[in-house]
Amino acid sequence: MSADDAPSVDDTSPSEPTTDSESFLLTYIAPFLGVLLIAVGLPLTIVGGYVVIQNSAGLCGSPSITATPVDEYGDFPATVEELPAEQLTAAERRALEEALESPLREGTIAGDMANREALFDGVVISYEGQRYYVRITSRNSCLTAEPLLFPIGGIAILVGIAGVLTPPIYRKMAGFEERIRGDQQ
Repeated sequence: MSADDAPSVDDTSPSEPTTDSESFLLTYIAPFLGVLLIAVGLPLTIVGGYVVIQNSAGLCGSPSITATPVDEYGDFPATVEELPAEQLTAAERRALEEALESPLREGTIAGDMANREALFDGVVISYEGQRYYVRITSRNSCLTAEPLLFPIGGIAILVGIAGVLTPPIYRKMAGFEERIRGDQQ
């Protein structure tokens, strides 16, 4: 058998990492850490992004009230505070009117609230000849978190993607390096 009859080695096939430690690190550890970074980065990005846009999108800050006629309660407790309708702010009055017109008896206070504490406890308001039990049912408070969570989460996702793509990139680069070495010899 001559040297020309020897089986040829395909120079274009990618080579594997040269040591076992490189192989283990690049095949298992880097992608695992990448997946962890992606898993941590997704919720950080979502929460951070929500914190940034919640005020401008009107997703928080406007509490909801309900207005129920006192007649619907059998034995209504006399200890409930009464609040004259004249003491309501314009936003509270609009919310009361909205609740009275709504089939769900709910309205949203969009604006100034002077009677917040009283409405949290629940009050009886006489309005247009009827008495209504009015109270805040949903605070719609804004989520408080650091807005920096959004860019931190985005960076974690990008680094995680790089970690997941490390094994195939390394194999391509190792194959490229082997081809260059073969061309130089």
